[in-house]
Amino acid sequence: MQDKGKTKKQLINEPIEMHQSSESKIDIDLEKGNFRLVVELVPNAILMVNQKGEIILVNSQAEKLFGYNREELIGQSVEILVPDRFRSKHSEYSKSFFVNPQARLIGMGRDLFALRKDGSELHVEIGLNPIKTEEGVLVLAAIVDITERKLAEEMLRESEERLQAVMDNTTDAIMVYDEDGMVIAMNKEAERLFCSNNKTGLKNIWDVIPLENRADFSNILKSVKEGSRLLDYEIEKIIDNGERIPVGIGLVYMTDGSGMFIETIRDIRERIKLRNKIVEIEKAQVIGKMAEGIAHHMGTPLASMLLRVQMLKEDINGIPEYKKFMERLDSIEKQIFYAQRVMQRLLKFASKPENVKRPEKVFYLIEEAVDIIKPLLRKEGIELELCLGEGVKVWADSNLLLLVFSDIMMNAVDAMPSGGRLSITTSNVNPDVQVQISDTGIGIPRAVLPFIFDPFFTTKPAGKGTGLGLSVAKRIILDHNGKISIESTEGEGTSVLIRLPIYSEERTLA
Repeated sequence: MQDKGKTKKQLINEPIEMHQSSESKIDIDLEKGNFRLVVELVPNAILMVNQKGEIILVNSQAEKLFGYNREELIGQSVEILVPDRFRSKHSEYSKSFFVNPQARLIGMGRDLFALRKDGSELHVEIGLNPIKTEEGVLVLAAIVDITERKLAEEMLRESEERLQAVMDNTTDAIMVYDEDGMVIAMNKEAERLFCSNNKTGLKNIWDVIPLENRADFSNILKSVKEGSRLLDYEIEKIIDNGERIPVGIGLVYMTDGSGMFIETIRDIRERIKLRNKIVEIEKAQVIGKMAEGIAHHMGTPLASMLLRVQMLKEDINGIPEYKKFMERLDSIEKQIFYAQRVMQRLLKFASKPENVKRPEKVFYLIEEAVDIIKPLLRKEGIELELCLGEGVKVWADSNLLLLVFSDIMMNAVDAMPSGGRLSITTSNVNPDVQVQISDTGIGIPRAVLPFIFDPFFTTKPAGKGTGLGLSVAKRIILDHNGKISIESTEGEGTSVLIRLPIYSEERTLA
């Protein structure tokens, strides 16, 4: 029991350390049996070999380890215990040892094998210690059987390889880190997300947690350590290029005493996009139903009101004393017309396009829209600048595109209450035709630009706009497989860019 707690190196070297003070009396000690007694007390296999390579001493542990009686080993070459494939190298090594006899440990960091009597082999580590005697230098070999340890190491290595293979074949990023956040291991997906441009790799999990989220994440770690489960928790992390992305994480704490966290990380950017798109679709459906209901319920009362106003106007027309009433009725009539236009837009927004399409020249549609707004241009003192290119055709519903062009031009006029310039140009940007409608008006604040195509969003004062024009325009352009975008600088003006596919027989977009 006295050997408990000693290191392997101490156990290997112990017999020699006990007799280094009596090297000159080794023969006497051997005769008295003192040395043999010490060797027998050592828990490892012990052999003593002379310079000829002959075994001259064996302890009982060596007998057990190799399966020989000591009488079978004494006087034999030590190579009886060396597998055939290693004997030539062993002979060379033995000669070099006696040229420069020094205590050394062999077998650490490489595979060293010994041969049993039954022909089986075992992994060993051997401590060699030279002993000077009157007969010359002898070597005392302390042998440790590490076969079970090697087997355990191999099983651990295979287990780790299997685990790494599983980790590398999952689409999720996986990281293992300790309670301080030091990263111990990660799979290929984690390396791609967090280390693709970082040669030093990710050292600490906190490096990918945004500062403002660290307190929350610390609480999460604490909660998971105390036994809570975390599955698909949405959080932001900083990936290798510095971008912050939404991820869904799962987190477990190892209860084996290792103090390790295992975290799975899934990039959910596409999920978020899809979820937002679904929300937008649902919102549009709700708004569409509301718009359709409002338009239908308001249509009849508005028509009735308009009829009565027009009848009153007919009754008092030409009567001087009712001139003021006539002006008021005119104002009421205009407001009813405005309300009806709003209802028409609501119905247009709620309904699906009829898809009555044919080849149409963009040139003619723009000219027709310009004719509609020309009286307003003269009234507001707005200069018109046209630069229309070739008369290319698009596959379109002419009524819907006319609605889009005229509505955008009307917005431009409204944005220039003190006059200005309206510029309309077309150009071929293969495979599309681009229409640009620009004004020198008040512009749109940058903060509201992202919402400009939302239904019912408007920058105009109450009673001046419904916020349906651009949302309807966008729906129509998308239905024509086109694109629409807006560029604006507050105080300088706005440009609306529309791109539509040029018509060809091979590219009919019905």
